[in-house]
Amino acid sequence: MYRVSGYFKNHKVVEIFHNVYDAIEFKDIVDANYPLKVTFEKGVYPMRTFIVNAWNTIMDHNMNPLSNIPDLGVRHVVMQGLAWMWCIIFSMSVGSITVFGVSAVAHALFIAGVVLTVGTFETARRRPTYFGGLGRGNGGEHE
Repeated sequence: MYRVSGYFKNHKVVEIFHNVYDAIEFKDIVDANYPLKVTFEKGVYPMRTFIVNAWNTIMDHNMNPLSNIPDLGVRHVVMQGLAWMWCIIFSMSVGSITVFGVSAVAHALFIAGVVLTVGTFETARRRPTYFGGLGRGNGGEHE
């Protein structure tokens, strides 16, 4: 595996590649954007890194192909549809409709929680004043 990291003034970009030529091409792209520093590392990464990358490839709305859908709500609906599909596949493989009900509810709650968290984080990043009335010093009950 190859890891290319580009350090910019306000952010850092890190990508991991299995193919050295893809890594070199990405390094050239990062270099073309005038980073403060670029690193190119070759080596084996721990299983935790593999699991996190695999999870992000599927579940992170900024990394999976659903990132091409501009509306976060539509992404959520599509992810819910995929979750239901997997619930049906799993329950049919086990042979129990009860498993489907439990799995469907669990998936719906989990994905709704993830979407709510991502939406909150995005609101905090883009419009931090939205939460202005929630903190101390703004006339709250704990002053």
